[in-house]
Amino acid sequence: MLHASAVDPTMTILPLPPVRIVAAMTDADRATGNVHDHASRAALLDRIAALLDVPVGAPVDDATLHVPGDAIETAEAMAAGIRRADRILGGVVPAAFVATKAITHGLLHPDAQCPPLWSPAMVELMGDAALAGYAAFNREDALAAGRRLLARGPVRIKDVCAKAGLGQIVVHDDAALAYALSREDDATLARHGIVLEENLTDVVTYSVGVIELGGRTISYWGSQNLTRDHLGRDVYGGSDLYVVRGGVDALAAEPLPPAIARAVACAGTFDCAARLAYPDLLLTRRNYDVIEGTDATGERRIGVLEQSWRVGGASGAEIAAFEALRDEPDTHAVRCSTVEVYAEIDPPTGATLYYRGVDPKVGAMTKYAVRLA
Repeated sequence: MLHASAVDPTMTILPLPPVRIVAAMTDADRATGNVHDHASRAALLDRIAALLDVPVGAPVDDATLHVPGDAIETAEAMAAGIRRADRILGGVVPAAFVATKAITHGLLHPDAQCPPLWSPAMVELMGDAALAGYAAFNREDALAAGRRLLARGPVRIKDVCAKAGLGQIVVHDDAALAYALSREDDATLARHGIVLEENLTDVVTYSVGVIELGGRTISYWGSQNLTRDHLGRDVYGGSDLYVVRGGVDALAAEPLPPAIARAVACAGTFDCAARLAYPDLLLTRRNYDVIEGTDATGERRIGVLEQSWRVGGASGAEIAAFEALRDEPDTHAVRCSTVEVYAEIDPPTGATLYYRGVDPKVGAMTKYAVRLA
């Protein structure tokens, strides 16, 4: 199951000063993102800081809670002085690929090209917690993997670094597969890889997560919503979360519908597999996207799509839940949502507005979080 971040019991734990400031972590080498990303991230940092009753500002030695925009590598964490879980909201990974969709699937064969530190144990430990699929790090392996999957039905090709449901295409035959892969850059494939997996229809995507912040832990299950962007694409439109106090054991004790219970179990299997395959992981914000849908044979399938070890689209709802549970000590569970729409609208009364305006890249957009119950 999903576990709280563990500390080696043989280590001598020295007391650290309490968190006195919340600081963003940025990397000039990474993409700068859109205006709405920057604005909503700044608003999120303000909410986190208010929850902890500290300001947002520049890092202050060991008294800083770092909030990176992506999971960061171990070397970057060490350089920033992050050596314990309570000094980061997000994740620390031994290599960049570990934070991407690539680790959801195994390689085509044991000798297939892969990056240093790749762990073949991950897919073995996961069992059937993910869909049928492969990760590939060159065009030849990707083509062979895609052909193997096409024998079962349509194949979804996924950019492992893309977010919000973008960077994906479904192919139905060999010609479409070959054309799609011909457009991939060799250097990018070798560095990041690509995922090919069975395509499902009639789908719903669940979110399962555990967050540790300020000495408190919450866990949740939820569903994701789609919305239409200004290019007519179906993209991420927000998350509806059912949040409980405590870790996943408290969540699993709830009377969950069978599909939700299976989604929680799949997320727990992924989480345990990742920790065993990559023991240097340090995680305090874990969110797993789990899909339910119909495969090419007509069977309903449930499996993990990807992990998010960083603040993300559901984080506004997560912070709203922390706020509600702080203000109501006797409340056991709350329902909170994030909403993203590609228009300028007025959010409902009581909502926290994260962005409203016209983004130069994506057009008019509104993002907010709200407690529902």
